[in-house]
Amino acid sequence: MHLIRRTSFIILSSLFISASLAQTPVSNNAPPTGSAPARAGSVLKTVALIMGEPNYSIDGGYEELEEGLYSQPELLPGERMLAPLNAIILGLGGEAELDPAQQTARFTLNGKTLLLKAGQTTVRVGNTDVQADIAPQWRNANLWVSAHWVFDQFGAYSKWDKTRQRYTASLILPAGNKVAGVAKGGPVVEGNLDKQDAAFWASAEGRKVAGVIIGYQNADGGWPKLERDASLTVPVNRAALSGFKAKSTIDNDATTKQLRALAAAYRNHPDETIRASIDRGLDYLLSAQQPGGGWQQYWPAPQGYKSHITFNDNAMANVLEVLRDVAQLRDDFAFVSPVQAKRASVAYDTGLLLILRTQIRIGSKRTGWCAQYDVENLQPAMGRAFELPSISGGESVNVVRFLMSVEKPAPEIVQAIQDAVAWLDSAKLSGLKRARREDRTLEYGFDFVMEKGSSDDVTWARFYDLQQGKPLFSARDSKPRSRFEEVSYERRVKYNWFTTEAAPLLKQEYPAWVQRNGLKSVLTKRN
Repeated sequence: MHLIRRTSFIILSSLFISASLAQTPVSNNAPPTGSAPARAGSVLKTVALIMGEPNYSIDGGYEELEEGLYSQPELLPGERMLAPLNAIILGLGGEAELDPAQQTARFTLNGKTLLLKAGQTTVRVGNTDVQADIAPQWRNANLWVSAHWVFDQFGAYSKWDKTRQRYTASLILPAGNKVAGVAKGGPVVEGNLDKQDAAFWASAEGRKVAGVIIGYQNADGGWPKLERDASLTVPVNRAALSGFKAKSTIDNDATTKQLRALAAAYRNHPDETIRASIDRGLDYLLSAQQPGGGWQQYWPAPQGYKSHITFNDNAMANVLEVLRDVAQLRDDFAFVSPVQAKRASVAYDTGLLLILRTQIRIGSKRTGWCAQYDVENLQPAMGRAFELPSISGGESVNVVRFLMSVEKPAPEIVQAIQDAVAWLDSAKLSGLKRARREDRTLEYGFDFVMEKGSSDDVTWARFYDLQQGKPLFSARDSKPRSRFEEVSYERRVKYNWFTTEAAPLLKQEYPAWVQRNGLKSVLTKRN
């Protein structure tokens, strides 16, 4: 790590000393030198890959190596890392093209183009053939290549940290839209978009933000997911969105949040451009509904776990709430056409039925819901590698909240709520709390342990097994574990295996729902 810091200082200093530095040529058989040109208007970017993790980072921002899959880098003899790099190249502002028929990849970055082919160490670098250290391999419709060698060809300063099993590459890249990222901060950002009131949407600033929202809508009608601090007062830099980051999704409130914002803007300032954008967004949601009644996290053409029907992070509930408002011509959606309202009503009813069908049973007892379901057979499915098929102690709460929002609920909805609430009450872990222990000898400087607490300390496991409803844990190896202490250190401190979401539901929200509907509480005898 000291080498990278020292090298970074030298690189940055050179930007002020000279407009450019000559790059040392690479002979056909010589190892890459790692020297890189420095230019005025350049930016420093650092890529990191860690063994055992299916992610990469660029300047600390983590993304998946392969969308929706559990792909992890492979360490080969000589401490050389093999990994798919196309998403990383795109994230750095370069170009990456895969040819499945030829099993090749063409990477362009920093003014240089590499053509690599599976099984061959000869690589075309510009107009010259160069020998790579490792022959690429074709896996999962992707080309896996030597990260060290490829990034060295692009002028990177590489380092392998044996202790952390971490590879880093620092590159000087020409400044431009692709590496500039999305503007951050300002009075209106993605995270507070849904907090803007009617007065804002009637203002000139509100109309400006509506234009920004329309500006980054995808051609399919949906919206990509942005970071919470992404500014919406200036146009979104779409050039910075590459790979699956540019795809339409319902993850993290995407698409539904934008639709609600535009509906509020249209109500306060009718404009046909806004109306057309809303129509495209509604068509996207209606077209994305699967035959079973649910919605995938990403659509169209999702990959891996992102193809699952997704309850996680309120994805399904957000969609159904928008469709319910459209179907009932409610509030900001009072302007929709009768045809749109009818289509939304049918889609809403189908989605509601799916929720009732997917409530998990253990024997004759109905419990909660999984965070995601297989799109074909509607069985509980795995999310990321450590998120096993299970009953969710967190997402089940969100599903119950949605069901409780249904006006004049049918008997089957009432029963689903009652059963789920009874299960949540029985699944609580009383007298336990997660505690942080500082320990500078550990990689992250601390650890989490479960310890005895007071009778007021109540929590729930994030996951419960499908057979007995007992707390379930795992790690990146996808092996089930019954105790928190058995989770790998990295996953123990980098993932929250417990939740308290059910506490306010059981104490305030559910009792209010029972009273509002004139029902008997299933908690009366126990609480």
